[in-house]
Amino acid sequence: MSRMQSLKKIQQTCGYDFKNINLLEEAFTHDSNRVNDRTIPTYQRLEFLGDSVLNLIVSEHLYRSHPDFNEGQMTNKRKELTEAVKQAQIAEKLNIKDYIVFGQSVKKEQFSRYHSFIESLIGAVYIDGGLDASRSVIKRLWEINDNSNTAANTSCVIS
Repeated sequence: MSRMQSLKKIQQTCGYDFKNINLLEEAFTHDSNRVNDRTIPTYQRLEFLGDSVLNLIVSEHLYRSHPDFNEGQMTNKRKELTEAVKQAQIAEKLNIKDYIVFGQSVKKEQFSRYHSFIESLIGAVYIDGGLDASRSVIKRLWEINDNSNTAANTSCVIS
């Protein structure tokens, strides 16, 4: 599969078409790919942003959908919904590793932080399409995970 086909497929999966495809490319470029050119943007800055966007959207969801929750309950539920384990499940279901561009120094089989690319994807969507687009993508990704993992589903689907 060509790189453009891969990027098109991830857009279909997450339900968002990028206006600036370079953001999606950046979201799936590992830092090891910069060995010979340090100017190549990588996922890390988008991951940083995506983490904050994810926390904001989940916090808002919990605030609006659970008026009976106190601060501690909302904090615990947000942690459950945004933890690395949850994101790793989503990354696995989406086969995220198939979309990441690694440098020669990193072996896909040995890399274990695929959950980071869920946050970088969210960050890229936020920059490209704003908060509503991010909310829609997060809802879709968490539903994909929850619908295909009902036995282990202990969380509410983000709406």
